[in-house]
Formats: sequence, C-alpha cells, structure tokens
Amino acid sequence: MHPNVCGIARRRDTGGGAGSESRTLNICLVSQNYPPETAQGGIGTQTWNKARVLVGLGHSVHVLSSANGPDRAIRTRTDDGVVVHRMGRPGEDPGLEFGIYHSHTFWVGYAWSVLRALRRLTQTTRFDVIDFAEYGAEGFSYQLDRTPEDETAVVVQLHGPLAMLATHIGWPDKESDFYRVGTFMEGVSIRLADRLMACSAGIADFTARLYGIPRSTIDVVKCGVDTDAFRPADTAEGPHTRPTVLFVGNVAASKGASTALEAVLRLRSKHPDIKLQIVGRGDRKFVAELQSRVDAEHAEGSVEFCGFVDRQRMPKFFQRADVFCSPATYEGGTANVYLEAMACGCPVVASTAGGAVEAVEDGVTGLLVPPGDVGEVTEALDRILANEPLRRRMKEDCRARTDEHFSMDRYISRILDVYEAAIERRIAMASANAIAVGGSV
Repeated sequence: MHPNVCGIARRRDTGGGAGSESRTLNICLVSQNYPPETAQGGIGTQTWNKARVLVGLGHSVHVLSSANGPDRAIRTRTDDGVVVHRMGRPGEDPGLEFGIYHSHTFWVGYAWSVLRALRRLTQTTRFDVIDFAEYGAEGFSYQLDRTPEDETAVVVQLHGPLAMLATHIGWPDKESDFYRVGTFMEGVSIRLADRLMACSAGIADFTARLYGIPRSTIDVVKCGVDTDAFRPADTAEGPHTRPTVLFVGNVAASKGASTALEAVLRLRSKHPDIKLQIVGRGDRKFVAELQSRVDAEHAEGSVEFCGFVDRQRMPKFFQRADVFCSPATYEGGTANVYLEAMACGCPVVASTAGGAVEAVEDGVTGLLVPPGDVGEVTEALDRILANEPLRRRMKEDCRARTDEHFSMDRYISRILDVYEAAIERRIAMASANAIAVGGSV
C-alpha cells in the first residue's frame, strides 16, 4: 500500500472536507502520447506509469490521449483498470519526422479537440484533478474555458518547455510562428495552472525565469521507474558474451546517437568484439546517415539498428548490456531511459547537459562527460568495459540508487501531494468566488 494513500486519497462526493481520509480521487491524465498505440516519448511513458500505480491505489483514473489517423470520434476502452479515451489526429506517426505535430496550427487545433473531449467526459464524470503536460499546451483551450466556480483542479507538469529546446539545441527557430505561438500557449497553460510540478530542478529553474513565476510555486517531482518490470537479470540468464553498449531513445543528434556511434567505432581497435545496439526510431534521413557511417567503416557486425522495441521487451536490452550510453547534448529532465537502465543494474555514460546530472551519480552509477565530446565518451566507455570490478560495483549501486530515490512509490507519493495542494487551492478559489458573487447580488 502506498505510504500516503490513506491521508491523500479523497472523493469530494463523500462529504468529507480537506484532510478527509476516506475518499479517493477522480483523476484525468491528458497526454497525446500513451502506450501502446502512441508510444513514443517520455511524457507518454510517465503517464502510463502514473495511471497504473494510481489505479492500483484505488483511485479512478481516466486518460485522454490520441490515436493515429484522422478519425476524430472518441474511442474508449479500459486497460488494466485505466479508462483510456483516444481521439484521432491527422497523419501517421505525427512528430516522428518533425511534421504536422510540430506546427502551431496543429497545437491550436489539438488543444481545441482536447477541450471538446473534456466537455463530453465531464458531463458524466466529475474530476477532482486534470493533469496536463506543458509541452504541446494540450490544456490551453480547456484552461481558458474554465469558469471561476469550476472546482476541478488543473496540474501542469513541466517536462521541458519549447523555449528550453530552442535555447539548448537551436530548435525550433525563435523567429518561427511555431515558436511564437507555441511558447505563448505554453505560457498561458503554465500561468493558469492551480499547481505546477517539474521533473527536474533545472526545468523548474528555467521555467520560473522564462515566465517570471516564483520558483517556490513549482514542485520538483523527479520521475519514477517501475522497478518490478525493470530489474537486474536473473543470474541464470547471464550477460552477452561480447562487450555490449546500448543506446535507447529518439535516434537524433541531440540525444547523442552519433556521438555514441563514433565512440564505439573508435573502441573497436581495443575491444574487437564490441557491439552497439541502437534502440529507437528517428528521422529517416539521420538514421540513414548513421547507417552510411557504419557501412563506410565496415562495421556492420559491430552495430545493430533495432528500431522500436516495446515496453515488454525493453528490460532485456538493459539487462544484457554492459553499459548504457546516452550522451545527449540536451536533456531537460531525468529521462526515463537513465532510470530504466539503472533499475536494471546497467551503468550509464551520459553528458552533463541537463537532467542526467540529477539522475546519474558520477563515478558511482556511471560516468558523466561533457556534451558532444566523442573523446570523453570513448574514454568513459572504455573505463567501464575494461574494468570488471568497477562495472560490477556500479551495477549494484545503480539498483540501490534507483530503489532509494526513483521508486514509483516515492514518485506517486509526491504527485498525490501536489494533487492535494492543487485541489485545496482550487476549491478555496471557487468558494471565494461564490461568496463574492453572492455578496454582489
């Protein structure tokens, strides 16, 4: 049982006031990405994790997500106790190649679709709290449409606003309509939230500076990982017989895919049997460039492009790898892949750019290197691969750190604290408005 569930789980219709210990929550999580149909992205993964744990604690959880294809009719099904509502979006795999998903017209249109869907859902279900991500500004239209007497709280979770991407990786162009409209929409959603929570201190700091929000109003809630699904391999299974480096994520330059590849190519002279597994999808042109680089080095036997791997199969890749390498030039939050790797006892080589420094303990659970430095990544990988005692110690420390700091119990406990604060604030504001309106009649 979740440690705080008795004090936090509540349902307004039981008649208890703030602090009631007998009520559960009606929660709606809004995320365009949600496995398995629209599985790409860390926001979708965290939404999936939250939904299942919250349901397991007795809360009522709905998820409003998308489906590939243009059919806008809402499809509803129950998945492991979570009520999932999907509405269509135009195009196949939107966003995979920075297509229609990354346009201001799509953001505006999708936010309007979210509003219409929530209007329908709230006719039959009274939610205590609705949880949006800031990226994509999916809550923009709904939040603008809310009336002062509406008691449903809105929590916005900060995963890394558009301006943060533009600042750190140069995309999108700050002169583009997409950037101007997107940052405006995100800003409105952030300012109208009843409570904000960020998945890293770095994101909280950046957002507070960008929008002039008091830093004290943003709760830092670092992501959690399912330590039952992601765990070290049973001894009987054993590791790969050849040194294996693993990359998982969006196969893009900003995620460090090319840096990891170059480092492994350099290490072939010292580790002839080395193997790099690249798991994930990305821009076809960029992936083709990586493949061409492999072909030019005649390294086909050293590099495997695995494509998309579903959640059920993913732990095996971490368990069999000797080291996880994700030297991103930018990573706003404590990315899921760092936590999943450590939960499986896999040491991490990551860069000092962004959220990795809040997840990976340098020299203990992995090694941190300057972003984009192939030489440093090469040395870090070699240090771990060539030193079995170090690798063994790091494997043990990875799991211990995950259990202590990134368990789902800890994560959900903090989220429920934020939900409770948001609900109390919203009810107080609605009550004050009712009194003000009544007094003016």
